[in-house]
Amino acid sequence: SLLPGGGGGRRSERDLAEAALLASLADETPEGRSIVTLARKKYGLQELILPADGKCIAFSPDTRLSGVDIHGRQYRKGAADSAVSFVKGLGARTIPSGLADVADRVARAGSTPLVVSCDKEIFGVVNLKDIIKGGIKERFQQLRDMGIKTVMITGDNPLTAAAIAAEARVDSFLAQATPEDKLRLIRENQE
Repeated sequence: SLLPGGGGGRRSERDLAEAALLASLADETPEGRSIVTLARKKYGLQELILPADGKCIAFSPDTRLSGVDIHGRQYRKGAADSAVSFVKGLGARTIPSGLADVADRVARAGSTPLVVSCDKEIFGVVNLKDIIKGGIKERFQQLRDMGIKTVMITGDNPLTAAAIAAEARVDSFLAQATPEDKLRLIRENQE
């Protein structure tokens, strides 16, 4: 779902969908493809092709942002704090007042809040809901019965990770994990 303005902005849901679509042009992840599908189906927006002069900004665990630079504009989507830092770095003077509350509410519900921006302006929040696979809770219980501990390692923020971990009933979790953090935790648990 889309939450325009992050809590009181002047952008419409369609504006947010269009910016999210543009920020997802080069994103081949399931999350990026689901944003493109939503924008196409719900708003009739056409999937575009990154033009030759466009630049893909791949997601990285360090920036926690991805997007494109196209036609002199910078479209980004990512973690709330990263998106705020990005637009402030471009000279943004104001951030939507309810942005942090919206992102926290989305995360506490077990979804991933992706803040979408274009240049210095935050357009709103995309609410990506992770679907817990059927039977996973029972499988984790079977593992616990065998003495095996379940650990979820995710790049998601701590609020989203906590909600998903509780829903899936994992024993513990690590949030905002970098690839190095993931490898370290796997090695520690294997020992």
